[in-house]
Amino acid sequence: MSKLKHKPGLLWITGLSGSGKTTISQIIYDDLRKNYSNIILLDGDALRKKLKINSSGSFSNKSRTKIGLKYVNLCKRYVVDRKKFVIIATMALITKVQKEYKKIKNNFDIFLDVPIKELRKRDPKKLYKKFENKKIENMVGMDIKYDKPDKPSLHIKWNHRLTPFKISKKILELIKDD
Repeated sequence: MSKLKHKPGLLWITGLSGSGKTTISQIIYDDLRKNYSNIILLDGDALRKKLKINSSGSFSNKSRTKIGLKYVNLCKRYVVDRKKFVIIATMALITKVQKEYKKIKNNFDIFLDVPIKELRKRDPKKLYKKFENKKIENMVGMDIKYDKPDKPSLHIKWNHRLTPFKISKKILELIKDD
């Protein structure tokens, strides 16, 4: 039996570093791939490597905007030209980028709103520790202000009872292809 095709569209999962974007997007991708053949998963960190975006010098707001817009254009090509349902996990907490991805038909944006105190505990990439030890600067949420999404499709405020699986279930209900 061949798999179905999900309605082309975009699921943009955003939040600060350590908020769970990658974990949650992978759970959603794995679930959707069971039934649909046209699902694609893009991760901001992997895209940086794939597109050869050098980390040095890429942390100014101007650079972040440019990178975010590249991601939007890539998503748009997959959705429009290839009829894919794209799941992307990336920070891109910049109003200009948000306005552009909201133009893509059948889009959903999810904001994982996790307090800095919790992010410092998680710190999977040790970025918060490096920032505190003054080994890095220009960190979104620390010394760089960020733009929270304006009216996201789903605003998930962290609490200790919300597991990545529970969050993923909420998102899957939202994007159900009727």
